[in-house]
Amino acid sequence: MSRCLTRLGAILFKEVRQLRHDSLTFGMIVGIPLIQLMLFGYAINTDVRHLPAGVADQA
Repeated sequence: MSRCLTRLGAILFKEVRQLRHDSLTFGMIVGIPLIQLMLFGYAINTDVRHLPAGVADQA
């Protein structure tokens, strides 16, 4: 188990180091979700009481 965690830590460290050097990728990873949050709201509403619905009758 410890060997697996060490390997995972090394992979994560490598990815973080790569993101520090590649500002475009970092901007896409952080910026695009922030823009989506600002455009579409802070959370998804899961209230189903006021959900519009449609019925298709094939008859």
